[in-house]
Amino acid sequence: MTSPSRPVDAVFFDLFGTLLSLGPLDDACDRLAPGRGAEIAALWRARQLEASWLRTAMERWVDFDVVSRDALRVSLDELGIEAREDLATLAGAFGGLPLVDGAGDAVARLQKAGLKTGILTNASAATLARVASRLDLGFDHLLSVDEVLRYKPHPSVYQLAVDATGLPADRIGFVTSNGWDAVGAGAFGLRVAWLRPGPTGTVPAVGVPEPTITTWPEIPRIFTS
Repeated sequence: MTSPSRPVDAVFFDLFGTLLSLGPLDDACDRLAPGRGAEIAALWRARQLEASWLRTAMERWVDFDVVSRDALRVSLDELGIEAREDLATLAGAFGGLPLVDGAGDAVARLQKAGLKTGILTNASAATLARVASRLDLGFDHLLSVDEVLRYKPHPSVYQLAVDATGLPADRIGFVTSNGWDAVGAGAFGLRVAWLRPGPTGTVPAVGVPEPTITTWPEIPRIFTS
């Protein structure tokens, strides 16, 4: 049921880099090549996203756990680093990333205001379940791209939030720190709050309205007033 007194009735959150901090990946990768952890982690994330977009465009699906492992291997090859530990174990570090500061409070305030909340993520259903259990934030919906066999920003992924809630797209909020995710959700019609990673960050110029730039403390106000 929609409420005319607030702009949305549900809010979904991206997972990696939004709810969960990617910072600890630097330390995890530093075990492979001391002093080069940040370099490895940055390339790994870039190749991970690149592969997810290519696999969606080419309709060659594997889940995100496989994408992450393959992207790590490619990144190490590109950097000329020989892996001396199990890459599947290191790739699994995504599932153990910590909650970012302020996220838990923002989610709790939205829930207290009567909004449904959820995660909408590229993560595999298995990884999502483990993360949600560990975070214990009481989300109403846990949505993985496994359901549609495509990755964000494909419209079918954002449609999952509509199907899960029964709400029209413009009554659903979406929070992400990723510019490409922000424009994907905005193009679909969700009301997007973008946690811009820096003062000069920009979103891709693809003809989509600019998302609302915000911070974690501001999110409850944006979606409840």
